[in-house]
Amino acid sequence: MKVHFSKTLKFLAIAVLIVAAAVSIPIKSNTLNHFILLSFEKKLGKKCDFKASKIWPPGNIFLEGVSISDKNGVLCTARDLNIDYNLAGILLNNKEFSFKAENLRVHQDINLLTSVSNMLTIPKMPDVEFKYIDGVLNFQKDALRIKNIAAETDVMKIAGAGWAGKNGDLNCRFHFSFGGTLLNNIPDIVKATLLTDEGGGWMGITLNATGNYARPSIQIDSETFKMNIRETILKLK
Repeated sequence: MKVHFSKTLKFLAIAVLIVAAAVSIPIKSNTLNHFILLSFEKKLGKKCDFKASKIWPPGNIFLEGVSISDKNGVLCTARDLNIDYNLAGILLNNKEFSFKAENLRVHQDINLLTSVSNMLTIPKMPDVEFKYIDGVLNFQKDALRIKNIAAETDVMKIAGAGWAGKNGDLNCRFHFSFGGTLLNNIPDIVKATLLTDEGGGWMGITLNATGNYARPSIQIDSETFKMNIRETILKLK
């Protein structure tokens, strides 16, 4: 009976989606929108819950009070999440989406940030709260292409691109900028050799992240590193 009801609700959601797309009416039913978003959840391997929702079928999803979970529990929460897509493109197998999440707090360790913390010899970053995270993603057969992504906290800015495989493989390039109390915690010798002065109280570094998401390998942008080493040696003479 439960399976039959689930299938009925799924077909109802599809029917509502088609009708709404035809007449351009936003769908505000959380129950129906949960079914509509199942394909996103399956591709990302995550569970998405929300307090309010509005889906405009031709190209926009807006969620409020968002909580995203995986097998380890709550991964992150956000005040709201906005996703733009092209329905005609999706039907033609062009699965590209742009998104923006605001007031997003991460509740699990981000392996990449832990590796960066270790490299900078600073304490592991606790629950990180981003003012926003936005970017453009393209879902391909065996990988997620990150065309661009940007995020910002009070003391850190991140920008990057690359791809992540379904098996956990990672090949990305990120630029990190540090300021405020986070920058103050970084030892002077690390600042001098690894970071570049960006002005306005910010210093940055470009990194390549490869290997596996669970244990990413971090490589420093070699030219920047060599240049900073040369400058440090000259100052010591």
